[in-house]
Amino acid sequence: MFGKGRIKKYKNQLHLKPNNDGFMCDDEDRAIINVGAENYDDIFSSYCYKGGDTLSSNLVGYLQQKSNAISLDYDLTIRFHVKNASEEKRKEIELAVRENYQSEIQGVDKRISRATIFSLVFIFIGILFCTSYLLLSNYVIQPIKYILDLLSWVFLWEGIDAFFLDRRMMELEKLKSYRLCAAKIEIIEFEVY
Repeated sequence: MFGKGRIKKYKNQLHLKPNNDGFMCDDEDRAIINVGAENYDDIFSSYCYKGGDTLSSNLVGYLQQKSNAISLDYDLTIRFHVKNASEEKRKEIELAVRENYQSEIQGVDKRISRATIFSLVFIFIGILFCTSYLLLSNYVIQPIKYILDLLSWVFLWEGIDAFFLDRRMMELEKLKSYRLCAAKIEIIEFEVY
């Protein structure tokens, strides 16, 4: 009984409320991702020159893993637990998070453009082979008809697959990156547990 009362007290202090999906939400109903970084420099890549402007790859992987476990219906709050928390550190972290996910969004946009061009070219080639098959089916021997039929099927299939399925997966990846880019960044004092 005593332990439950203390837990409830601490939850109220942090404005946390449990969610049915297994993660905590803040008072704005945003899902919280807690990041423990006793050493502030662990947040940034070890290759950063004079200050943190690039997130460490371990942190990026951790944020991806945690955000994937949270339904896309929720906006995110990323709460960094660091020593000597300050507004300046929060701004550095926020800038690095935004830059990281904005560059990811740009990369996904480029991949979507390439996939669109690829799919349209393959669909066009597939239509050409299909048209050739239909026009030449009475004039060519059976093995050539099979080859034209097979080529039209392969090119149409790959083009349609890239257009509808691959692009959909990239759009989902882009949505996840946007959500992390738009996450609210909080910084609080690191406490040893």
